Amino acid sequence: MSVADPSAGRTFIWIITGVLFMSIVAGGACLVAYMLLPESETSSSWIPEIGVALVCLPWFFWLLTFVYRVLSRAFGCRVSLAGVGSADVEVASRAKAGNLNRDSSIASHESEMALAKSMAS
Repeated sequence: MSVADPSAGRTFIWIITGVLFMSIVAGGACLVAYMLLPESETSSSWIPEIGVALVCLPWFFWLLTFVYRVLSRAFGCRVSLAGVGSADVEVASRAKAGNLNRDSSIASHESEMALAKSMAS
């Protein structure tokens, strides 16, 4: 099993963070434009609806993330995109550590040395 590159997950987080930040900035700009433009130009405009939607997008994303985390813990399943995720790396590192511990305990005879010394005397 190949281990996913852990830096790919960090890149994905920075991309999402950038998109959500730009959403807040663009939504705020729409709302400021709505307040500053004359009423005749914005009376039937879609600017306030777009502004509110863009400002609320990070809250919607947070709500979906929260629901996903609750449901994934309740049902015990996780979804990863193209092998990107810390769960894959964590499972692989645990399996590797488990194999190392098991192999080293089989090959080691340290516990038998104390028994051999007591039997010899």
